[in-house]
Amino acid sequence: MRGVISLSPTQTKLSDTLRAARLAARVSHGKRYSLRAVSARLGVSATYLSLIERGVQCPSEATLRAVAADLGLEVDALLSLSERVEPDVLAALRSRPALVEVVRALRNSDDASISRIVRHIRDGEW
Repeated sequence: MRGVISLSPTQTKLSDTLRAARLAARVSHGKRYSLRAVSARLGVSATYLSLIERGVQCPSEATLRAVAADLGLEVDALLSLSERVEPDVLAALRSRPALVEVVRALRNSDDASISRIVRHIRDGEW
């Protein structure tokens, strides 16, 4: 059951991001990205999507994934804005507490530095 939640700064950032992305797509693609058209493709009511876009309702992870796919947004960015963590990431953090320290050490790093570190790890250069 979906419950109404209070407006929080996190929800505002998420809702603003979703609404801005949908409205930008509507400018580019017209009625295909109206509130009703998007909600129909997502299988949710227009009222529910409107509540999400206004920051009144917290979307489920499944809804966030569907919105990301429909609007061409990065799902990880939306999950982050909603203060959710992917299940596989959460499992890794729980099973390897040292990874928590890595995240803490990187929390104040800029995006470019983090991207460089990730590339080094993926390329096996660490």
